[in-house]
Amino acid sequence: MNQEGKRKKVKGKSGKRWRAPFFLFFLFAFCPGPAAEVWAAQNAAPSFGYKFENKRFDISLIEIDLKADGTGELRFKKGESDDIIDRKLKLLDATATRIRGLLDATQFLASDENYQDKKDFSHLGWHTIWQRESGRERTARFNYTNNLRIKQLADIFMGVATQEIDSFMIETAMQYQPLDVPRLLESLENDLRLERIAEPESLLKLLHDIQFDEMLVLIGRNHAKRMVDDIKKGKFKSPVRK
Repeated sequence: MNQEGKRKKVKGKSGKRWRAPFFLFFLFAFCPGPAAEVWAAQNAAPSFGYKFENKRFDISLIEIDLKADGTGELRFKKGESDDIIDRKLKLLDATATRIRGLLDATQFLASDENYQDKKDFSHLGWHTIWQRESGRERTARFNYTNNLRIKQLADIFMGVATQEIDSFMIETAMQYQPLDVPRLLESLENDLRLERIAEPESLLKLLHDIQFDEMLVLIGRNHAKRMVDDIKKGKFKSPVRK
């Protein structure tokens, strides 16, 4: 635009006037260049996530947002409080790869399959899986499905949530209620036995910290040591490896 405020005409080599799509005109006219580039990159980058809802459960809401590399965030609500607790995530490479593989195998983004079975298990809660890539997005919601790959996806996401929530509870107890740590370790070990933990190896650092924390009771420290040994031996299976 010159000093008199006149708009210049943009022409291509053929002499014909080039007209940008309205959306691009809006984006670049009203958004700074770097901001527009960031928006375009984020919109194109693969991402996926999960949501669980059941007002009857102690953990009534779980939300997971992840990038393709497995970094992201977990949010959840516990008890009667309306407060949202959030934690940063970094999945193991094997977990992120497995999630992407299942999404690809089901052609989730391109499919219009209804994953909800005729059976209604809404009393056990609702699962939502979503994927976004290159400007496309799809969300699927169900409470029971016969699609084994979609079920495994839900199991993996729930396994990630369980390990993070269990870890949060133990870390909080270590700071404020150390006498609760042995009880919480028993609950964590039960989740491991029932294959409710997506990444048993991710718990090793926390368990090591408990094992060598002299401020904690000996029974809890010894229990943590046994769990470390069992995880290293591969005793506990995971929904990621099914």
